[in-house]
Amino acid sequence: MTHTVIPFRPTPAVDPDMARVATTIERHGLHLVHVGEGCSCEDCRADPLPPDQRFGYTIGLTDLGRPELLVRGLGARETAGVLNRWGDSVLAGQEFEAGHLLCEGPGGPTWELVAVRRPSRTLRWAARYYRTSGSGGLSALELIPARRPCPCGACC
Repeated sequence: MTHTVIPFRPTPAVDPDMARVATTIERHGLHLVHVGEGCSCEDCRADPLPPDQRFGYTIGLTDLGRPELLVRGLGARETAGVLNRWGDSVLAGQEFEAGHLLCEGPGGPTWELVAVRRPSRTLRWAARYYRTSGSGGLSALELIPARRPCPCGACC
């Protein structure tokens, strides 16, 4: 009697953090990360960062062939509001490029989009997610306060 030997191939471990990101993207179209006001990691004991060092970004827009969005210097709630507002615009089909101005209407800020150099170094969870999901290159646009007036006329 002969036995067939089947080689052992370990099943890759599922990263629970990246599984949570994937679930959020599946439900809402994007996942938000905020860095600086604490951490949900069990083994992390990082102190909060000064407000000017805090930032947040999206994960999920790369799957649509679009750059991720990043904003700095805001608290977690304000960051979530800005990124959800403009991320939803991308999910609805709007395309953004470096140099575009994003106007939030009367009394609201106007943002200028600038390309993020080496986004995989700044958007670390996005880089980690896309490395595990097999998506292509990561690109990102940062929303910075506009240094030029908004041409829409509605916000002035």
